[in-house]
Amino acid sequence: MNQDPELGQPIELLSQQEHETGADFLNRVRNRIHRRTATSQVASFSWYLPRSVLLEMAGLLSHVAQSLAGRKEPK
Repeated sequence: MNQDPELGQPIELLSQQEHETGADFLNRVRNRIHRRTATSQVASFSWYLPRSVLLEMAGLLSHVAQSLAGRKEPK
């Protein structure tokens, strides 16, 4: 262990109390991170999906309007 003169007694006491992280704890943390990530993805999907659908419908209506205008023949 590298002894730094600025480290005091409390930090040395904390370093002596170091415990190995358990696999159960790591699994719980990993599952919690996965849940939050999934929730974030669902929220962003539900936010951008209606906008994407509306843009696609607007493009479709524009294409249909142009097709109908092109079919009209002058009399």
